[in-house]
Amino acid sequence: GVLNLYHSDAQRDAFARRGNAMRLAGADAELLDADAVRRMLPFLDFDNARFPIKGGLLQRRGGTARHDAVVWGYARGASARGVDIIQNCEVTGFVRDGDQLFVQHRGQTLGTIQAGKVGLAVAGSSSRVAEYAGLRLPIESHVLQAFVSEAIKPLIPGVVTFGAGHFYISQSDKGGLVFGGDID
Repeated sequence: GVLNLYHSDAQRDAFARRGNAMRLAGADAELLDADAVRRMLPFLDFDNARFPIKGGLLQRRGGTARHDAVVWGYARGASARGVDIIQNCEVTGFVRDGDQLFVQHRGQTLGTIQAGKVGLAVAGSSSRVAEYAGLRLPIESHVLQAFVSEAIKPLIPGVVTFGAGHFYISQSDKGGLVFGGDID
């Protein structure tokens, strides 16, 4: 699950509103007090911290998906529908000739790639590659910054966010603690 910690009465009230909105939308959400959070995560510093933990908003079915598993899932689905997937072939531009689109690239010597339709599946490079085709996407790309520890025995039962500082921690399938923050 995902547990968002709160550290003040105002944050508790905001999380209560968020939880109510989640339930209205059909998602599960539970507002926990400090004792309930302590039972889940007894190793956290509840009382002596600069931002004492007063409780949290828990979504038991929430979590994270491994990004590579998601990408390969989309790739399998696209391939099953007849999409040609070309790996290790960086797109450097597009050229239009009537209804045809030619992909300029560097990497393997594949010759000219001609396509009636092109799908962009390039994550953080989407806005840059779309510009090659003269498209401006209504998105912003941001650098993902995270830290992963060596593997340890299971400790974190899901994703825990620190409400006062834009920080999260989770544990990977391989046992590494994943720390990240801010906009990712």
